[in-house]
Amino acid sequence: MTNNPEYVENLENLPEMRKRAMLYGDWDAFEGQYFSEWNREIHVIKPFELPANWNRFISLDYGMDMTAAYWWAVDTQGFCYIYRELHEPGLILSAAAQKIKSLCPKEEKIDYIVASPDLWNRRQETGESGYEVMTRNGLERLRPANDSRIPGWRTMREYLNPIPDQYGGMTPRLRIFENCTMAIKNIPLLQYDDKHIEDAAKEPHEITHACESIRYGIMSRPDTTKVPEPPKHYNFSWERPKADPGGYGEVSRVI
Repeated sequence: MTNNPEYVENLENLPEMRKRAMLYGDWDAFEGQYFSEWNREIHVIKPFELPANWNRFISLDYGMDMTAAYWWAVDTQGFCYIYRELHEPGLILSAAAQKIKSLCPKEEKIDYIVASPDLWNRRQETGESGYEVMTRNGLERLRPANDSRIPGWRTMREYLNPIPDQYGGMTPRLRIFENCTMAIKNIPLLQYDDKHIEDAAKEPHEITHACESIRYGIMSRPDTTKVPEPPKHYNFSWERPKADPGGYGEVSRVI
C-alpha cells in the first residue's frame, strides 16, 4: 500500500461482493449469493454444553442422494443453535431413520422431528409412505414441514440477520456449531434462482439439501416477527359483540 496509496480506495469502489472478499477477507461472498447476510464470524460458534431446559428438535430433508438432518436447541429467548448434523448420501429410508436415532443419546429429549412433506406420500411400489417406514424404524414425533419456499427463505434471512440480545449486543437468531461442517459450507454457496428472483436455486442438490433442512427447521418455530393486536376497546357495553346463541363463539352486533 506504500507504493500505491490509492489501493484501499480502489477496493472500496469495487462491487459489493468483490469488496467484501478483497477488502475485508470475506471469501464466502460472491456475486449471485443468496444469503448475503451470512457471516462466518457471527454465525459459526464453538460447541458448548447445552442447558438441559432448552427445547430440542430435529429438521430432516430426505433423499436417496442425500439425507440432511440437523439437531436444534432453542434457548429461553428463542435463539436457535444447530449443534449436530447428519449429511450422508445413499441411505435408504430405514437406514436413515436408524442412523438419526443412533446419533441421539438416550438421555436426549427431542420434542419433534420436522421432515420433508413428501415423506407422507405413499410409494406406488409398496403402498407405504416414507413416514411409515421411518416410524417403524424408531423415529418418533415426525411431522410434515411447512414447505413454502419464498416465505421460508425470507424467514431464514430474518434468523441470519442480527437483532438486539439480552446482553445489549447484536446477535443472529440462528447460530451453528463449528462441527456442523456441511451446513457451514453450503449456506453461503446457495445461489439465486435464474427464473424466480426471490427464490433460491434448487440445484446443485449437494448444496441445497442442508439449506432445505434448515429452512424446514426455521419454519417450524413460532413466528416471532408478528406483533400481537392490541385488545379492542369498547366505550359502551352495547358495542361489545354478542355471544352466538349457537355456541360458535361471538357474532358482531349489527348496528
